[in-house]
Amino acid sequence: MRDRFPARRTPGALLLLASLGACAPAGPAAAPGPEAAPVRLVYQPVSPALPPIPEADGPLAVRVVHPTPGSPRPRVDSTYVYGSVGTGRAALDINGTPVPVAPNGAFLAYLPLPADGRWVLTASAGGEPVRAEVAYAAPRPAAPARPDTARSDTVQADTAAAPAAPAAPAAPAFTPQTAVVTGGRDTLATGSDVAVGRPTPTGTYRWFLPRGARLRVVERRGDQYRAQLDGATSAWFPADALTLAGPAAPAGSNGATGAARLAVAPAAGWVDLRFAAAGAPFLVQAAEDRLTLTLYGRTAPAGTPSAADPLLAGVAWRAGTPGRAEAEVRLARPLWGYKAFYEGDGTLVLRVRRPPAIDASAPLRGARIAIDPGHPPGGATGPTGLTEAEANLAIGTRLAERLRAAGAEVLLTRTANVPVELGARTDTAAAWDAHLLVSVHNNAFGEGVNPFRNQGTSVYYFQPFSAPLARELDREIVGATRIPDLGARQSNLALARPTWMPSALTESLFMLIPEQEAALRDPEFLDRLADAHARGIEAFLRSRAGAAGAPSR
Repeated sequence: MRDRFPARRTPGALLLLASLGACAPAGPAAAPGPEAAPVRLVYQPVSPALPPIPEADGPLAVRVVHPTPGSPRPRVDSTYVYGSVGTGRAALDINGTPVPVAPNGAFLAYLPLPADGRWVLTASAGGEPVRAEVAYAAPRPAAPARPDTARSDTVQADTAAAPAAPAAPAAPAFTPQTAVVTGGRDTLATGSDVAVGRPTPTGTYRWFLPRGARLRVVERRGDQYRAQLDGATSAWFPADALTLAGPAAPAGSNGATGAARLAVAPAAGWVDLRFAAAGAPFLVQAAEDRLTLTLYGRTAPAGTPSAADPLLAGVAWRAGTPGRAEAEVRLARPLWGYKAFYEGDGTLVLRVRRPPAIDASAPLRGARIAIDPGHPPGGATGPTGLTEAEANLAIGTRLAERLRAAGAEVLLTRTANVPVELGARTDTAAAWDAHLLVSVHNNAFGEGVNPFRNQGTSVYYFQPFSAPLARELDREIVGATRIPDLGARQSNLALARPTWMPSALTESLFMLIPEQEAALRDPEFLDRLADAHARGIEAFLRSRAGAAGAPSR
């Protein structure tokens, strides 16, 4: 994912001031020179409202968490260095610049990138100084952007701005082919395990097609196919998600011409809208109170279809671009979720979920809530070695206890520090028919980002109908962390993409900042953070109490 906090190209002197913040010498300055002892600075917390950092006085030892020795040298002018020295009594300098040490021995600095790619750290605690060196490898060659990041749930930055690529050689002639989506699942419910299309080879995800979709492929470039959806629209899909099935129909037809007739079929937990699609590709655009379906290569039938269900406020065909049919599905209640899939004859089913019955006086009672303690694999590590996976699990298990005590059913996607792949997490929540999915995370910075300027609490959503859940969580978590509010933000993250239920991904604190990592080791603060998550979920459910419907099964 791209860096949402781009590095500021600030002159080195100003960057140094920003990195040190309000630091005061704790003793007399040493004389300059290669043998000079480091100057000890008093650590000033970035987040003073958090619990005080406990003191630690272990053996003096320099441990650098970032950067990793031998990692490719980033293409930035400044970046952060962090880790620990074992004792809060230590003085530390990095490449000759004094750096404050927290009471528990942690440190974090943001400094100009050394010309030779080497960080030299010198720490002293009254005896012989201890030195450590971390050297980058040569910069990694700029590689073409990969088309498939659908499994990424990280919010970290790209490590480098790629230089302009040389002009690509002319592509060989390609005979248009009919292709069928054969990769992924047969239903759009998790927002991930489907064929994902982009308007350009490296663009934003826009189309999510389950197995059975039929496409007119007109170009291959590397490991991607370009499909012509209508006369004005094309999309790029991973080649390994498609199977070529022979020469394509004439341009503009998609082999799926005809009217997209609609039938409405109510059921206990949802209502199905069945479109005669012949496997045509589609785009679903969700809002809080409606769904808009675009069927490519089809035409809108005459007349206005009957809604025929109390969940539906109306269904209307819209005048759109030639070569496509557009249906607007207006809802009488806020959208709770949807999935889309093809039947054997190519009929496209848009299944709209009924909202669960919610008691305003006890909103959590009977709710099925999936809690995902984010990572492993992957995840951030704090200065003293606390992993994000450990912190997330500590919050997630406390949150599950609180939700169950209030009458909710809770599914934890993991209960131990064992790797669980992203796809399995969303698959499990959808298969369990969860009413909500909340993924618990703590944050990290991308290479070159100034941690002293960009830290804060944030919550992410992807589907617009999940935005209210994200806003309630953000409001409550900010009240608990009392650090800057980065807000509820839309972002294309795997755990925020499910379509079958509202879902959000929380980023409470930044693992890299010493007092924020220390807070995530504090049982009382972890309780406070779990309480905040629970209040946010409860507030969202209470706001939807008027949207009663048959419980989803």
